[in-house]
Amino acid sequence: MTANTTGNPEQGSNTGKLFPLDAPEFAVRFTNGAKIFRHVFRRIIAADWEAYYAAIIVEPADEGSGKAVSIDQDGASFVFYQRAILRVEGYQTRDGRAPETLPTWPDCVPQEHRLFAIGLLVQNMCSIAKDTFGIGADGQSVSFVVVRDEGESPTVGKQFFGVTHHFSMPTAEHHRRFLHAKSKFPATQRQFVSLYDELAVCADGYSVGGAPIAPEQLRREMCSPHKLFAVAALFLSFDDCDPEPHRARAITLPAAFLRNKTATPPPRLEMD
Repeated sequence: MTANTTGNPEQGSNTGKLFPLDAPEFAVRFTNGAKIFRHVFRRIIAADWEAYYAAIIVEPADEGSGKAVSIDQDGASFVFYQRAILRVEGYQTRDGRAPETLPTWPDCVPQEHRLFAIGLLVQNMCSIAKDTFGIGADGQSVSFVVVRDEGESPTVGKQFFGVTHHFSMPTAEHHRRFLHAKSKFPATQRQFVSLYDELAVCADGYSVGGAPIAPEQLRREMCSPHKLFAVAALFLSFDDCDPEPHRARAITLPAAFLRNKTATPPPRLEMD
């Protein structure tokens, strides 16, 4: 089975359009009671994801917690927010100035709101439709359906994009590096991105500058979480003991690779 390229199987949406990797802005919107908050981010580039991954703190978990490691993504979220935020709407400052003009911008935005906005940004930019991962008949292509939802209007609905990533055949060294990165995930997210950059040949379903993405643009333009999803599915498919390897088939990506962090926004409305 390959990815559903006709849209959400429940809604029948059309995914013939291309996922715009270079959209100039991306907004997330959430409410707190009757108050509506909107955070508008500039285009997210590879360097932003690199900074985000580098700032994630992974330490041994406390004894008795039942977990092998403790993961702190809050600092990484603040780094991401500071790098990419353009403006906010729905906030009131004490002197009536726009938040972006304050000397404390963007730290003047409540911490919990920044964390929640980044959680929404990552979730809505990189969400994958459930059970849409597929491996091509050649065993070297990964397809899935990307869900994009800026939450700007309840009447617009979500957008669905069928995409496919094509790879060269990994070597034994590539497999070794993948197994090492998998054992240390999520601290090794950058290693997955590196594997993608080395192995990706081309991709379908994406656009840059209004045109289909070119092979030479993959390293610079491709969304880093999509790189992670695609390359993880590729290597995990080799562990699939399918008796008919030369046919398209579905694959399930472990939840650990797809999880997104969110936070609950607080009732505070004013900014210092």
